Amino acid sequence: MSSTATAYPKQGPGADLRKFMEKRLELKLNAGRVVTGVLRGYDQFMNIVLDQAVEIRSPTERHDIGMIVIRGNSVVMWECLDKIK
Repeated sequence: MSSTATAYPKQGPGADLRKFMEKRLELKLNAGRVVTGVLRGYDQFMNIVLDQAVEIRSPTERHDIGMIVIRGNSVVMWECLDKIK
């Protein structure tokens, strides 16, 4: 029996997050971390640049981070906190 390796191309050009630019997002990351901030940029791998980022460690504990880059494969879920036109 011969086995043939089939290569599957990437599914499309990546996420289109343009309508979320300059909006406040809440990101749930791996290891149970939660970060909020304003979306300033992203790429085809869904690496995300957040400004005014805050890590929410518990309901009473927050840690101001500033501007950060979050690797796309660390994002488990995200939610837009601002109204979208």
